[in-house]
Amino acid sequence: MFSPTLIVILALYPVASIAAPMVYFLLSPEEIRSLPSLPLSANDEGGKATATRLGVNVPLTFYGLLLCCAVLWLWFSLSSFSPVGFQIKGWASGALKGGYFGLSWAGIWLWLWLVLSNPQRLRREVPAYGAHLAKQIIVCLVGAFSEELWRVLCITVLLAAGYSAGFSVTVTALAFALPFLGNGLEGSILAGLEGAIFGMLFVWQRSFFAPFAAHLAVQAVYLWGVGQFSPEGQRKSWMRGIRCPVCNAQLSRFQIKTRDPFDCPSCREQISVSDGYRKAMRWAGLSAYLILYVCTMALLDKQISETLAILVLWPVAFGVGTSALLLYQRVFPPQLQYGSPTFITLNLEHHRSDASDSENKRD
Repeated sequence: MFSPTLIVILALYPVASIAAPMVYFLLSPEEIRSLPSLPLSANDEGGKATATRLGVNVPLTFYGLLLCCAVLWLWFSLSSFSPVGFQIKGWASGALKGGYFGLSWAGIWLWLWLVLSNPQRLRREVPAYGAHLAKQIIVCLVGAFSEELWRVLCITVLLAAGYSAGFSVTVTALAFALPFLGNGLEGSILAGLEGAIFGMLFVWQRSFFAPFAAHLAVQAVYLWGVGQFSPEGQRKSWMRGIRCPVCNAQLSRFQIKTRDPFDCPSCREQISVSDGYRKAMRWAGLSAYLILYVCTMALLDKQISETLAILVLWPVAFGVGTSALLLYQRVFPPQLQYGSPTFITLNLEHHRSDASDSENKRD
């Protein structure tokens, strides 16, 4: 049986996730009147601004509430808590391995999202999406710190109570997955699996910085990588946009077919990804996966058993490669051309219209 102390620390996350929106709208009742109607239209700039503001303020309220509750729990339960895992020694190694496995999990999750499931059904909320870079960084740091502090506290207390590492990680992952039931069973299962991975990183490295770095890596991929798959894209000043070569319309990554030609949603002309970009992506992908395979072998060398290393080698390298290629496409988006991939046509329609206009003026 769990003691009341264990029940309280495990219940902090699901309870705070429910209480945070209530607390925010109680403190800011004017936000209730400005809630936009869903789904947002493409021209509803006010609704988009409100949704972006809520995407920053509500998660920050949740993270702040979770952090305050965790600190209060520490204050009242200090006698039963052992600060194992919060030592500074070895933080760099733990952060490096945690960030690497975080990139891997983000790539695997995205592969499951795009290949094995319906992207419209399996969704994941990305806090601070569309906000300024400074706000995005603040939300990511505060969120990673508060959530991983709660996770480390749960696992540490369960281990101190005599439970096994596997049981401690599983119970904490289940508590972490409860608030995601609103996103469907698939989303809740993936959230629980993510919580288990972060928990195993802490048990493996015995360092808070391992799951903290993994959390930051996952958030970075979702925030700056998955943004290109949104209907309107998430354009930053340091990122080049994806534009139609015919009408110069802004396109999102979700509207582009990498292998086959497709019609522009705006002008309905047939366009495709350029041959040069395809060739560059093939070479970049091949080189990246080979290098990451070697890096993964070096990272896992003498860290886990040989049998387990063989089982996780390719999935880890594949996940990191997927995340890296996604971020690469975010910084260097696909270049489009007019026509099919192997037969490029010239866009002469504008020249013809200009010539016909000049002839009509002469007549």
